[in-house]
Amino acid sequence: MLKKVLIGIAALVLLLVVVAVALVATVDVDHYKPRIEKAAFDQLGRTLAFDGKLSLSVFPTVALALPHTTLSERGSSTPFVSLDRARVSLAVLPLLSGRVEAGTASLYGLRMTVTRHADGSTTVDDLTGKAKPESKAPESPSQGSTGLPAQFELGGIELVDAQVTYRDEQAHNTVTLSKLNLKTGRIATRSSTPIDLSASLATTEPPSHVDLSLKAIADLDLAEHSFGARGIAAHVRGNAGADQFDVTLTAPQITVDAARAAVEQVKLLATVTGGHQARIDLTLDKLSGTADKFSVGAIAGEMDLELPALPQKSLKVNLDGSMRADTRGQDVVARLAAHFDETKVASQLNVHGFSSPRIGFDVDVDRLNLDRYLPAAPTAPAGAAAPAASHGSAAPAADPKVDLSALKALNLAGEVRIGALQVHNLKAAKVQVAVRAAGGHLDVAPLSASLYQGSLNGSARVDADANRVAVKADLAGISIGPLLQDLTGKDVLDGHGNVKLDVTTLGPTVGALRRALGGSASLALRDGAVHGINIAQKLRDLKGTLSTGAAPGGTASAAEKTDFSELTASFSIKDGVASNRDLLAKSPLLRVNGAGDIDVGAGVLDYTAQATVVGTLAGQGGADLSSLQGLTIPVHLSGPFTALSYQLDWSSIARQAAASKATERLKTLLGNKLNQGGQSSGSNVGDALKGLLGK
Repeated sequence: MLKKVLIGIAALVLLLVVVAVALVATVDVDHYKPRIEKAAFDQLGRTLAFDGKLSLSVFPTVALALPHTTLSERGSSTPFVSLDRARVSLAVLPLLSGRVEAGTASLYGLRMTVTRHADGSTTVDDLTGKAKPESKAPESPSQGSTGLPAQFELGGIELVDAQVTYRDEQAHNTVTLSKLNLKTGRIATRSSTPIDLSASLATTEPPSHVDLSLKAIADLDLAEHSFGARGIAAHVRGNAGADQFDVTLTAPQITVDAARAAVEQVKLLATVTGGHQARIDLTLDKLSGTADKFSVGAIAGEMDLELPALPQKSLKVNLDGSMRADTRGQDVVARLAAHFDETKVASQLNVHGFSSPRIGFDVDVDRLNLDRYLPAAPTAPAGAAAPAASHGSAAPAADPKVDLSALKALNLAGEVRIGALQVHNLKAAKVQVAVRAAGGHLDVAPLSASLYQGSLNGSARVDADANRVAVKADLAGISIGPLLQDLTGKDVLDGHGNVKLDVTTLGPTVGALRRALGGSASLALRDGAVHGINIAQKLRDLKGTLSTGAAPGGTASAAEKTDFSELTASFSIKDGVASNRDLLAKSPLLRVNGAGDIDVGAGVLDYTAQATVVGTLAGQGGADLSSLQGLTIPVHLSGPFTALSYQLDWSSIARQAAASKATERLKTLLGNKLNQGGQSSGSNVGDALKGLLGK
C-alpha cells in the first residue's frame, strides 16, 4: 500500500514538472509587458519601460529576470529609477511544506535620483507622503511580527554598481552615493552571514568626497527578533575642503534584541592631513542601551594635533570619561577628563532637552597657559583711525566685526575653577568664574582671582541683542607695574594699591566698541613711579636754561621715571575718551597735579601735569636747586600710546624763577621797611613799595 502511495506522489510530482515545462514553453511572459507598463502608469502616473524581454522559469525555482528597466518621475519623462538588469528566484518544492527558500536577489546598475524642489516638495511625495494608509491585516499564525514566514531563507543579496542622487534645490546642494556594492551570504530565520559593503559619497556644498567600506559577520535570529554582528571593520577615507581624513572603526561584537543593545568595545582611529594635522585614537568600552537609555561605560583615547600657526606647534591630549543618556527624558550626563602638557582638566556636563538644550557644566583645571595655544592678539597701528579720517584716499584699517548672535540660543549655567592661569601674558591664580546664559544674555558673576600680590573681584554682562558689554572690576592691593608690563609689554606705572573699573560699551565692531566706551575708573597707589620722564633729572640737567627760556622736550623713555609716595586719580569715560581732572601725586621733591584726556578709541593721549618743587635736590647727586622751590613745572604728555612724547614749559619756569628772584632782591633793598607799620615779613611786596614811596 505504501509503495502505491509513493508511486502516486512521484507521478504527481512528475506531472507538475511536465505542466511547468509546458507552461514555460507555451506562455510568453513578455506578452504581459504592456499590461504591466499600463498598470504602473494608471496607478502611479509614472512611465515604466522594459528595454528587452522578460524572462520567467518555474522549476525547480520560480525565477524572474528583468532587462534594462526605467521608471519615470510622476507626470514626467525624466527618469526616477533605472536598472541594467535584475534577477530573483524562489524554490517551488519547499513551498509545499510552508518554507520560503529564495535564491540570491541580484540587482545590477541601479540608478535613482530624488529631488527636493525650492518649494519643499520632492519627487517621492506621491510614493510616500500621499500614500493612503492601509488597514492592518490580522497576523498570520505562521508569521512573526517581522511579517516573514516562520521558515525563511534567502540565498543572498547582491547589489552591484548602484547610485543614488539627492538634489536639494533649497540648499543648492547635491549628495551622490555612487559605486554602491553590497554582497551578503545566506540569510535565513536563524543564520550567520558575511556582509561586504562599499560606496562613495560626494557633496557639492561644501565640496567633499568620501570612500567608505564595511565588513562584518551578521548573526540573525528573526524568530527571537535579535541581531548581532562580529568582526566589524569600517573604513572611511576622503576630503573636506583642504583637509584629507582617514577613519577606521572596529568592534568585535554587537548584540541587539527587542529589549536592549550592547557593544563590547568600539575603537576609532582617525587622521587628518592637509589644512589641519591631527590624529585621534579613541576607545569606547561597555556600550549598552535600550529604546530609552544609552550609556558608555568608559571613554579613553588620545589626540595628537599639529598647530603650526600657534605658538605651541603641537598638542597631545589624553582623554578619559563616561556618558549616559535618557532619550525619553531627554537628558545627557557626561564626565570627561583631559591631560595635555602640564594641564589637567576634570569636567562634568549635563544636557536637558534636545531641541532647545539647557546645558550645565562644572570644570576644574589645575593650571592652564592659553598663550601656548592662542595666536597673538593683532595690534592695530597706533593712531590708525585718525590718519584714515584725515586722508581721503587712504583705505581705513580693517575693523573686526563682533558677532554675538550665538548667545541668543544659548541656555547654560556652570562654574569654572583654574588653579593657575596665563592668557595674553596676564597671570592669575585661584580663578573662579560662574557663567550663566539665557535669553541672549551672558552673565559672568562672580569673577574672582588672586593676581599680582592682590585680588580681583568683578563681573561682566553681554547682551547679544544690542551687542552691549558691561564690565565691573575691583583690583585690591595689586602691584600694578608687573600687571601692566605683562598686559601691555611696557613699563608705564609702578606702585601698590587699588584700581576700580565700571564701564559699558556697545557696537558691531571692535573699533565701535572702543569708541562707545563709557563709565568710570579710579586708582589709588603708593610707593611707585611714573615711567617715561625723570623730572628731577631734567631739573638737574637743564638748570642752565632758566636764563635762556628755552623749551626742550623729548620722547618718553622707559629708562626714566619720576617716583611718588602717593598717587590718586579718577576718570570719567564717555564716547571712548577717559577724562581726568584730579590727578595728585606726592614725593619728597614734588607735588604733581594733572588733568587731561585719554582717547581709548584712537589710542592717543593729551595730558598736562603740573609739578611743583617742594623739596631740594641736594644730596641726590645733583646741584642744590633750592632756588626752584615753590615753582610749578608744566609737563605736557601727548601722542599715540606706542610713542608718547613730553614737553616741559621752561619759559613758564623761567618767568616764575625771575619773579621769585626779583621779590627776594626787593626784600633785601627794603630791609626792615617790610616790618614798619605792623606789616609782617610775609606781607605783600607791593604794599611795602607803596609805603616806601608814600603812596
